[in-house]
Amino acid sequence: MPARRTHKRRFGFAIAAWIALQVPSALASSTGIIGYSGKNGGTTCNTQAGCHSGGTAPLVHFEGPTELPLGMMATFKFVVQSQATAQTAAGFDVAVSGGKLGLVTGQDEQLVLNELTHRSPEVNDANGQAMFTFTWTAPATPGTYTLYGAGNSVNNTNPHLPTGDFPAVTTYAIVVTADMPTPTATPSPTDTSAPPSATPTTTPTTTNTPVQCAGDCDHDGVVTVDEIMTGTSIALQLMPHSACPEADVNNDGSVTVDELIAAMNAATGSCRQP
Repeated sequence: MPARRTHKRRFGFAIAAWIALQVPSALASSTGIIGYSGKNGGTTCNTQAGCHSGGTAPLVHFEGPTELPLGMMATFKFVVQSQATAQTAAGFDVAVSGGKLGLVTGQDEQLVLNELTHRSPEVNDANGQAMFTFTWTAPATPGTYTLYGAGNSVNNTNPHLPTGDFPAVTTYAIVVTADMPTPTATPSPTDTSAPPSATPTTTPTTTNTPVQCAGDCDHDGVVTVDEIMTGTSIALQLMPHSACPEADVNNDGSVTVDELIAAMNAATGSCRQP
């Protein structure tokens, strides 16, 4: 009985190894390929691997957070920047040293053995870039994890004749910590259970303080005929109030007949409180 179990176990390992070797070769380059991200020092799909040759190597890079807390999922982008006008599309292969890669809705991608690749070449945008979006979920163990990415810039003329294409690889480090990132301060929600108490607003009170000498525009202690005429012009709205505020005895913004009489009384006698 033990011998039979050992035989089954060895047979299972052999089948698993065969599948692992067949998956990369089973995926044609035009419909995606894995095993060429550069992870663990592996080869890339270039001339040495017998995949793509004759083209110009693109510029490749990752975009996304460089620090995440345990178990947090974030969105990343892998960008392939063509360096040759003839290479109008791109494919990719992304692997990771830990954590879990994930697909994003609307992206023409596939996940095979926790490795991401395209289903069909992504056509470059107006800037010559092909962009692949995906997610990565941080593992439950703190540490620094690495994304491995290979981008293949292709001429897209014949998917079965991979000449005029060339790949490039890069890596991206992500620090996973046990602490949550410092949150961005957001306004606290308003408590609608009770209206806030109103702060009384102090309204300045205009005090109608009589002037010391009615109609004494220049404050020299004497009311002249000219000053009485100025007050009269203000009363008739021929001059502005600012021409002689002292003619407005009660400070109500206008000059009345009573205030003109007070000014004349001040002119004929000593300048005194009206």
